Amino acid sequence: MLCPDSDGPETYGLTAGTPPEPNPAHQEAADQDADNDTDLDDVFDSADEVDDGPSLDLAKPYNRQQASHGAAKPTANTFASIDDQVAELSKHAAKIRLDNVKQGQDRDKDKSDRATAELVLDQRTRMILLQMINRGLVSEIHGAISTGKEANVYGAVLYPDNPDADEPIQRAIKIYKTAILVFKDRERYIAGEHRFKAGSDKGNNRKMVKLWAEKEFRNLRRLHAAGIACPEPLMLKLHVLVMEFLGDKRGYAYPRLRDARLAGDDVDDQWHHLYVQLLGIMRRLYQVCNLVHADLSEYNILYHDKQLYIIDVSQSVEHDHPHSLEFLRMDIKNVGDFFRRQGVDTLQDRTIFNFITAPEGPVEEPALSQAIEHLYEIRPAVAETDEAAAALEVDNEVFRNQYIPQTLDEVYDIEKDADKKVDELVYKHMLADRTVVEEKEEDAGSSDEGSDEGAALSGDDESDVDESIFDKGRPRGKKHEDKDEKKLHKQAVKEAKREKRKEKIPKAVKKRLVSTTTRKKK
Repeated sequence: MLCPDSDGPETYGLTAGTPPEPNPAHQEAADQDADNDTDLDDVFDSADEVDDGPSLDLAKPYNRQQASHGAAKPTANTFASIDDQVAELSKHAAKIRLDNVKQGQDRDKDKSDRATAELVLDQRTRMILLQMINRGLVSEIHGAISTGKEANVYGAVLYPDNPDADEPIQRAIKIYKTAILVFKDRERYIAGEHRFKAGSDKGNNRKMVKLWAEKEFRNLRRLHAAGIACPEPLMLKLHVLVMEFLGDKRGYAYPRLRDARLAGDDVDDQWHHLYVQLLGIMRRLYQVCNLVHADLSEYNILYHDKQLYIIDVSQSVEHDHPHSLEFLRMDIKNVGDFFRRQGVDTLQDRTIFNFITAPEGPVEEPALSQAIEHLYEIRPAVAETDEAAAALEVDNEVFRNQYIPQTLDEVYDIEKDADKKVDELVYKHMLADRTVVEEKEEDAGSSDEGSDEGAALSGDDESDVDESIFDKGRPRGKKHEDKDEKKLHKQAVKEAKREKRKEKIPKAVKKRLVSTTTRKKK
């Protein structure tokens, strides 16, 4: 390392080590300069100096001359080009290790540190994939199976340790995008859900995506535990999710429902069977898993051998989410529009909504399919005309734009809804199955069918109903007590204390007993 010499500002020397031999060419030039300086000494003779004038400061020239004779010259070729010096020092590049440098230190960052291939594969993601291979979760990672607005799905293979195994195990790896986010409306699906009370950091994309991946991992576990056909989640590491591969043994994934091609003479019946199966999955998803898919369409459903598989549940929300019913209504619309394009006779959106949200009813097959077929039987007969089809579409459009309250507190016009039938209310699933009046009618009828009370309650005149059953009792608390009762209670307490004082030991006796017991212990 080169540094300025302490003897002068214009000369340089080495900081440590034995000084090298001087260069002959430089030494000859220095001797020539010294001879020239000696010739100048005759000009400035001591006899010619003036005593009265100011004295000349010759310290700096003298130090300069001494440095030129005695100081060691640098061995490095300072006249060489910068490229030659870099080439000479490049052999030491492997010795420079910056792994232990702290994050807080200032250092230059290169774009290669943040380079992302295929929008998901950056340096950190590659390290996670290498860790999964090292742990034996997968053996090889192949190309992309599908790409979406939020993640890419890659195929992977696990070679079992057993050499007798016939074929390797196919798996899928879902890698969420962290650098370039196309899907930027994630906060809508997270805010308000009790599983993520802390919310998400909008300013940190990686934290948001990590929370999003954890959300899908949890939802897939719920679906798999409930027996709904879906990929089984295996492992989650930050924004990388490993799950079961839905496809054949050669690594070809099942087609989406949009790309499914049904063959045979009963194609219409097959599409109807798939429609009924999907409605049953939606009810089971809501009642058993307490989830709403929130993005259900033909693009997020896989088809194979008359079976539907639900995928992409990262945006699924709890049934008590502030927007869950709106998401459910949108799912019903997407499903109905797709199957109508396939020629399926679909049910009304309002009927499907009531069927999914109704707490009573089956949630297991085959009773679930039978309940859906029963809805076809009890629906009102509709003439097969263009006007009837237009009326059905109008009813669906009205339901899609109708306000759905999440709780009964959000019902803003309860007087108007009181004139409607219960089946016409969009929030009827939140109402009680039986009212107090109905229970009173049953009790009165069972005890005395001929009594006046039973006749009054079973009649059509609501004015004859005994309204005392709705009266509230006296509020609790001392300030709401009756004065006479309060006075009697005080007297009872005083009397109890007086009787207790009769059996009380006098203080002098108690003190004597305590002191006696203490002396015995000593």
